[in-house]
Amino acid sequence: MADFTSSHAFRVAGAKAFAEAGITHNDVDHLMIYDALARPPIYGLEDLGFVPRGEADAFIAEHNTAPGGKLPLNTNGCGLSYMHSGMYGMYALQESVRQMRGHPHPPRSPPPRSRSATAAAGSPRRVRPVMFNEPS
Repeated sequence: MADFTSSHAFRVAGAKAFAEAGITHNDVDHLMIYDALARPPIYGLEDLGFVPRGEADAFIAEHNTAPGGKLPLNTNGCGLSYMHSGMYGMYALQESVRQMRGHPHPPRSPPPRSRSATAAAGSPRRVRPVMFNEPS
């Protein structure tokens, strides 16, 4: 990583995943980002294009990523507090599906409005975004 304030992998893989899924940032109303460390959700918010570079900290501090916020993030409690079995990315995908179905366990957030979710699993150097979209 040449720049420790950004993730090239999130930028490249994210743009490709949005194009392949045929959705935009406005279609996403639930986000799961792998977070074995504290920094990857900030990389994800900025480098996937949800907020401008340098604004993720304020976006989080304003509770936009809290349940019921503009973009609920890591609604299962995230890898830092939920659990980390070495395969946490699978749990992020599972939570995305639960959110889309409208029955997260435990309930943490209202069901996504557009039934779209993004799960970005991997380290800041290797990202595998997965986009789910179920038209309302």
